[in-house]
Amino acid sequence: MRKLPFTALLLLSFSVIFAQKEIPKFGDIDKADLELKECEFDKDAAAYKLLSIGDVSYDVRDRSFTIITDKRVRIKVLKEKGLERANVKIQYYSASGYELIRGIAGVTYNLDNGGQITKTKLDKSSIYIKKINNRLSEVSFTLPDVKVGSVFEYKFTDEKKSIENVPDWYFQDDIPTRYSSFTTKVPTIFRFVSQMLAYQQVEQKKETVNDNIYYGSTSISNQSDEKTYIMQNIPALQDEPYMSAEKDYLQRVVSQLSRIDYPDGRSDEVMSTWPKLTEELLNDEDFGLQLKKNLPHTKDLDDALKNVTDDYQRMFVIHDYVRKNMNWNGSENIYSSDGIKSAWDKKSGSNAELNFILIDLLRDAGLKAFPLLVSTKDNGTVNTIYPFLDQFNNTMTCVLIGNKRYVLNAADKYNPANLIPYDVLNNEAFVVDKEYGGWIRLTNSKDRWKNFVSIYANIDSSDLMEGKATIYSYGYSKNPRVKQWEEDKSSFKDRFTKSFSAMKVKDIEVKNENVDTLPLEQKLDFSLPLSSSGEYKYFTLNLFQGLEKNPFIDDNRKTDIDFNYPKFYTIMGKIDIPEGYQFEELPQNIKMIMPDTSIVMERLIQQDDNSINFRITLNFAHSYYPASSYPAFHEFYKQLFSKLNEQIVIKKKTNT
Repeated sequence: MRKLPFTALLLLSFSVIFAQKEIPKFGDIDKADLELKECEFDKDAAAYKLLSIGDVSYDVRDRSFTIITDKRVRIKVLKEKGLERANVKIQYYSASGYELIRGIAGVTYNLDNGGQITKTKLDKSSIYIKKINNRLSEVSFTLPDVKVGSVFEYKFTDEKKSIENVPDWYFQDDIPTRYSSFTTKVPTIFRFVSQMLAYQQVEQKKETVNDNIYYGSTSISNQSDEKTYIMQNIPALQDEPYMSAEKDYLQRVVSQLSRIDYPDGRSDEVMSTWPKLTEELLNDEDFGLQLKKNLPHTKDLDDALKNVTDDYQRMFVIHDYVRKNMNWNGSENIYSSDGIKSAWDKKSGSNAELNFILIDLLRDAGLKAFPLLVSTKDNGTVNTIYPFLDQFNNTMTCVLIGNKRYVLNAADKYNPANLIPYDVLNNEAFVVDKEYGGWIRLTNSKDRWKNFVSIYANIDSSDLMEGKATIYSYGYSKNPRVKQWEEDKSSFKDRFTKSFSAMKVKDIEVKNENVDTLPLEQKLDFSLPLSSSGEYKYFTLNLFQGLEKNPFIDDNRKTDIDFNYPKFYTIMGKIDIPEGYQFEELPQNIKMIMPDTSIVMERLIQQDDNSINFRITLNFAHSYYPASSYPAFHEFYKQLFSKLNEQIVIKKKTNT
């Protein structure tokens, strides 16, 4: 798990540094906020969250505990881009009536031409509810009459039939926040462990209040612990190049129920365990029981497997069959939505259904295959200590052959069976099985992103470079290119020309797109006009690798750098210049090494009359650099791109 740039504190005690401010009531607005033109501490912000308030309490209904969360949000729109904030979507777990969203209200504030405050309320008919799958539903609405300068706010109540699912609270967002508060009032019989992940000052208060909780006619608690956390003037979390999941860096507080202390003196340790969750999942109709359903055989697959005796090859054949014959419908969850038999008949299903089908077929062929709970890059890292299912957003497939594990995703048509899917790489994942289950780390030091470019070109007397280029893409470099080639051939050449507006590419030929064991071969003809300055003409050797612009130009950085995988680049070739021209002094042959030796760049250029032979290699041994190392990384990258973009200069020979 990545180290977050926060101070993590177990909140077992509280220091009272609490200063409650007067919070405007819902429906009341200070005219100064409508006249506000910019956020005081973020002048470029498109929107400004003025208030974010959450209040959690417990209730007992029909002899069942309910956790009630009242949430309120107020936002100021500062720029056109901020208008999208008025579109609100709230997902909730609707299966078996577990969770309910109610009490939605909203209002938009504006100033009319006379400078008077106007209010427009959210109409109840503009609130929509839709079912996403068997477990999730979504409430959506759009605040009315929102324009640049408006302030809008909304509130709602979230009810969960639970004793333990106190929500995590995020103080920070991708827009700045003026004031965020979170209050929990929990009966003293429930003992929570809370964790604060924050680098700003958090005002905290804890007090015990009289609060009788009855279970039927019996009082089970006459007191509650009330905890309040407040954070103010919170900067937006900026999107930085090559950062991992946003929520891994947001300042927040998380809680976990650890124990119940009953009035008669008994105590129960209630924190679940991974073995317990494994048992529950394997007995769940939408998870483990799906793997006990027998799918009808197909002649195509039976014929393909007939003469294959090697387990590794059988895995490849079955995986290839599923990804070619089944289609992902875009639904992502850890559970099946409609069942694998329905998906098998329709040749389409959710990510979980496609992987359950793959597991079923693998097991039918005698292989050890298991469901694998994963969290993708955009969903964030997982905590292996706390057994929370909601930190996973996807189910994939784990295959055990001998002492090697393979991770497969049947919903990804372009990732081969021998390559860990890139969107879960370097995260922890949980194998759901009583015998072979447990945590595994999704990493393989041999897997990498690799591109090899060869260029053979000549420059004519009209200052035009024309030539042929061949690009070989291996491993993680291959998959996105195959996807683009298969799904949108018309835009494929854009990846070669986007940094050079004058470049023209034609006659693209692609090979090996359907052969997992070979690199993707891309051949193309290109032309590129030379730049000039006076009598000098110049050109770059840094072509077709996407390395033209340095993405790390900011002097400071708050998040870690995550490339996902080690990378290796090679550019080599030969370029001829026309008769009557000569090279000026060529860039030096160099070898640059990062202080920790994790990045090495080498350049060799050799002149031979009116041509140069060259070879440039760039090797990233590491895929991850913590934010603390950014100053050295930033300086090295500045020098690196200066060298990569050094120009080759030619001019006409002078007559002597």
